[in-house]
Amino acid sequence: MQSPGHIGMALLFAAPAWLVFSEWKSSVAFTALAASTGMLPDADLVLMKYFFIEHHGLTHSFVFTIPTALLLGGVVSGAYIALRGEGRTSKWAIFGFAALGLFTGMTAHMFADMLTTPDIAPPIKPLYPLLADRVILDVAFVKSKLWNLGTLALGIVVQAAFGLRAYLK
Repeated sequence: MQSPGHIGMALLFAAPAWLVFSEWKSSVAFTALAASTGMLPDADLVLMKYFFIEHHGLTHSFVFTIPTALLLGGVVSGAYIALRGEGRTSKWAIFGFAALGLFTGMTAHMFADMLTTPDIAPPIKPLYPLLADRVILDVAFVKSKLWNLGTLALGIVVQAAFGLRAYLK
């Protein structure tokens, strides 16, 4: 998928936050964290100019996404605590919230890439370098406007519906 599809998929993957968190601010924050990393695995498109990596390789695996979510979760939670203070919530809970939100966005990206045909890039290897098996579901074309804009529109509609539901409660 392209950027709109990846962001839309991150919005869809983050939607259950509205059912988990009691405060709407938490759901919005979780969704924002997920959406902010919805394109992060494609950093390999830039990195491959400088390093010997391939697109849909290491950055599209859990060996990348888990440590990255933990590292960025530490940065985000540290910044939050520095700005807002710990309050009633423990530092570990804030860290876990941030790391899970960031991980959700990167996982959504990997899932979206599993849906696309290998017409432009090879299928992803989600367990690379532990396992070199590629995974593909082959149901959408990478440059399909219907899939990309449709996924983005669906993500926005689902988020808006959950937001409206929380507002009306």
